[in-house]
Amino acid sequence: MKRSGLFFLLLNLFFLSCTVVSAQISHGGKPFFLQKLPPGPLKGEAEHHYGAAKSPLGDFGVFEMPVFDLDSVMQEDQLNEGNMQRSYRFAHKFFTKIEKRKNVALTVLPDGTKVWQINIRSKGAYSINVLLTDFELPPGGKLFVYSEDHAHVIGSFDYRNNSPEKILPIQPVAGESIIIEYSEPDGAPFEGNFTVSEVNHDYRDFLRREPGNDGGSVFSCMPDALCSEIDKNLVRSTVLLMIDGSIACSGVLVNNTEDDGTPYILTAVHCLNSELENGTYKDKDYYITHSGTVITFFNYNRSVCGSQLKGTEEMTMAETYPRTILEKRDVALLELREKPPVYYDAYYAGWNMDESGRTGMHVNLHHPSGAIKKYGMVEADLSVVSFQSPKIFESESHWRVSGWTTGSTYPGSSGSPLFDKNGRVVGTLSGGASECKNSAPNGDFDYFTILHKSWETSEADNQLKTYLDPNNKGLKQQAGMDPNKENPLVRLSNMDFSAGDALDVKTMEPPNTGYVYGSSNWDTNEFAEEFTIDRAVEAFGVYLFVPQLPSNGVTGVEISIYSGAISPANLLQTQNFSPQYLDYSKSAGFNPKDKNMISFGTESFVLFDEPVKIDKGKFFISYKITGSVSFCVYNAKFADANKPNTAWVKDPSLGWIQAVAYLPAQAVKTSLAIQPLVRNTKTDSLPEIPGRKDDPFFFDSANRILSLWEPANEAVSVNIYSLTGVLMEKIQINKGEKSASLTGKNKGTVGIVQLILFNNMYSKKIIY
Repeated sequence: MKRSGLFFLLLNLFFLSCTVVSAQISHGGKPFFLQKLPPGPLKGEAEHHYGAAKSPLGDFGVFEMPVFDLDSVMQEDQLNEGNMQRSYRFAHKFFTKIEKRKNVALTVLPDGTKVWQINIRSKGAYSINVLLTDFELPPGGKLFVYSEDHAHVIGSFDYRNNSPEKILPIQPVAGESIIIEYSEPDGAPFEGNFTVSEVNHDYRDFLRREPGNDGGSVFSCMPDALCSEIDKNLVRSTVLLMIDGSIACSGVLVNNTEDDGTPYILTAVHCLNSELENGTYKDKDYYITHSGTVITFFNYNRSVCGSQLKGTEEMTMAETYPRTILEKRDVALLELREKPPVYYDAYYAGWNMDESGRTGMHVNLHHPSGAIKKYGMVEADLSVVSFQSPKIFESESHWRVSGWTTGSTYPGSSGSPLFDKNGRVVGTLSGGASECKNSAPNGDFDYFTILHKSWETSEADNQLKTYLDPNNKGLKQQAGMDPNKENPLVRLSNMDFSAGDALDVKTMEPPNTGYVYGSSNWDTNEFAEEFTIDRAVEAFGVYLFVPQLPSNGVTGVEISIYSGAISPANLLQTQNFSPQYLDYSKSAGFNPKDKNMISFGTESFVLFDEPVKIDKGKFFISYKITGSVSFCVYNAKFADANKPNTAWVKDPSLGWIQAVAYLPAQAVKTSLAIQPLVRNTKTDSLPEIPGRKDDPFFFDSANRILSLWEPANEAVSVNIYSLTGVLMEKIQINKGEKSASLTGKNKGTVGIVQLILFNNMYSKKIIY
């Protein structure tokens, strides 16, 4: 079974029950002990001086993980990886019981704010991730996780991350020592609580390693997905899964016959149950728990063909809930707790549930060893076979690929989709023995589930048909669905890599030091890229291509959008640049973690708090270095000498000047590797209910009060989302009441209110 134990990335939505609760999304901010604190005497168990570079922990609240025999673990891994039923493991798991209310360093600040800290150390770990249980925070409470050297910070997590299961998995943080910091304001309605129940010790340097970049032959025959000729919609549907903080697998987002965007993920059961290969079956509660540890990564692709850039890791979702678990067929259908946000640009793949899916060309997309998405293709019909022992899987329940024309699979590819000639899913990978031999596959067999054999079973609530054809339309094939088809998302770029443009890093010539378009011994600290559009757009965020940096945890960099007829003039929005991905551990739950910026160049996505409306004409995206970080963005080496300059530099004395005129001795006509993600401006697609008769609620923006026309006959839950689909707020209107107050937002902030009343879902846009 090609499952990979890579603990690589995590995000935001955790599904341990069918109850809808808030997503495990981080909410920004900065830990108290990484910022300048107000003067005054400290109180409590840790009365130490602290500041931006110190911690009050001392030796209190420090927990050392025991030493384990790494050689034995690696020998065991080597044996397991030679068995096509085994996973690729990267972390050693410690089960702990570190309670926030016991043996934890506590500091009381002058204003009454309480700050608890836990320092977890595991000697030799490349990174550590944790799982938090008993997790429940009050409004105002904030939890962060960061490395002891402060280079990698994830969080904050707050009351919006509470769930009925009281579990929060946290993504990996680089280093052998991490700090969990929880702060709570004076007067909080109750004292927050959590327990660190699992600590995962990364012994493979997973964060710094990008499989396939090591120059070896392991992935030599596997083309990067975006650099192949395959339908790019299928690439958008395939996802990387991180499970239980130590296993990496692949999966695919699939459509249903209603085209309603219910976020179902198809993968393999053995990714959730590592004992399945031994014939050990689990109960429903087991799968509910393990599905809740899943982190789903969208769009983790090679951004520039032929480069060594790591792909985007920011687009993640945490938690799923199991809908169909068929152990004897190795088919798992999971449901994400929320739909992927608009800017993820996810595609819902179609499927084929009949025998016609076995003929013709077939394509496989997968994440081997948690690497960027790879492509495989075979120009042959599939065989129906029995895979492994009948005691594990039913006989004749698998397709066999008898050698690949292009590509192969690898540990971590388990659960990946097999598409038929029409681009519809016909199976998911269970296991196999294919591998790359130099630049060609070796011809060994791989085995995929026969998906249509899981369409109907003897249990109506445990079959694919119930969820993928909810209204029993009787369809056996379903086309894919693009939720952004009517108004597609576009990445704007002034670089054309297909025409020969290349990435470059322009550095200062001696005696000067540093980057021409970044930190240097000069006083310039802001750089911008110019774009021209012929119609109004809304920008969701921006991609930056950043070369290797001397440290992880980028702080002190701001991303801004300007309008201007000639040069950057009118500031539209500013956003901090803090590239992170989502991680999970049983002791700490889901947590954001700083990306590895040391070992490779990276593509990072910066999401704006709200989409930025931009009029037609020119606009500019800039990055400003406000701290001491060493930072720059790639610039272009043009293949066409006649290509115009689009890069700008802000001189302290002269203001904005074009890069071609900057530093005359080193002037260069270039573009900066910045790509805004935009779409045409239009009103939100959610239906507004016209008029009081059909509109059950209204919003008083002046007083921030949401009211029903009539008192509620039962408690009404209300969710308010941003235009990008991120949950901003969750409130309740109690039975017999008509109104509830919303929290303050910046004037002009747009929200989408969703509530269920009289068994109907209502959605409407409001403006704060």
